[in-house]
Amino acid sequence: MVLKKNKENRWKRNAQSLNSKDAGVTLKERVFLSRELYQAIVTECKKELPNEACGFISGLDERCKHVWPAKNINPSPYTFAIDLNEQDRILNKVKRKNEDLLGMYHSHPYGKAVPSEDDIHHAPSQNMYYFILALGRVKTDIKCYKISKDKVKEVAIEIYG
Repeated sequence: MVLKKNKENRWKRNAQSLNSKDAGVTLKERVFLSRELYQAIVTECKKELPNEACGFISGLDERCKHVWPAKNINPSPYTFAIDLNEQDRILNKVKRKNEDLLGMYHSHPYGKAVPSEDDIHHAPSQNMYYFILALGRVKTDIKCYKISKDKVKEVAIEIYG
């Protein structure tokens, strides 16, 4: 009985993730992320397991400089939400550093690093980078996208340092 339930849950988790082709992903741009920031995002996302983690990334041009973890006010392995007051607080800190809000990140604890239908539908309207970190597999995977009007474009991540 337990084995059957685990199989069903595994199927449900995989069914919620799209693959790159199904999400309509195209590859063009590039964003720069230091190894230190990449590790900070991984650490933050692992702390929130089994739920999705979320937060923002600031920097200048295409170079990410700071990670701003946020509390998932809708803790779940399949969804996230960030309080508007917390978003404003983070945005004020970004402005004080004379940086731009480049994007946001969240984890897929049981899925792939590909936007889900919910991610595509609820993506911020700004032209932001949308980082997705896949956990729960042998290897952690991070991908970046720009999502606008239900169109998804993959952005290459160059990890340096």
